[in-house]
Amino acid sequence: MKSIATRTSGRRGAILSMELVLILPIFLMLIFSIVEFSMLMSASTRVANAAHSGSRLMSLSDTSPDEVREKVISLLGSRLAQNCQIDVQPAAFAGHIGRVTVHVPMANACPDLLWITGFSIKGRSIDSDAPMVMERSASRNEIQRF
Repeated sequence: MKSIATRTSGRRGAILSMELVLILPIFLMLIFSIVEFSMLMSASTRVANAAHSGSRLMSLSDTSPDEVREKVISLLGSRLAQNCQIDVQPAAFAGHIGRVTVHVPMANACPDLLWITGFSIKGRSIDSDAPMVMERSASRNEIQRF
């Protein structure tokens, strides 16, 4: 016959393993969501800063849209710049608004850790639009395109 101490220690082990089975998925989902959202917030800040810097470069200096795109790509880095779309729209005259728009797929920013819960980043993008008043007039080549 088993002693009472042996039976209670066996039950305690079963209870602890049952607690682990119930709590572990919730804990992992919490950790994965913290990691994924922090990576997305960091990437979102980086995309916004790159768009703003590109827009500022375009408004202050006589740079071509291709040079602005290159600057934005260099600020994004190699991982975020993959498959990104950068739209540069310079204004024709000083005082008008020019803008740089950047679209980066979320898959470039972080792994899809929460897909199993239904919060997938597949097909979504981080978008940033940076309008800025042009402080210089566009070159003749840019004006002819309008």
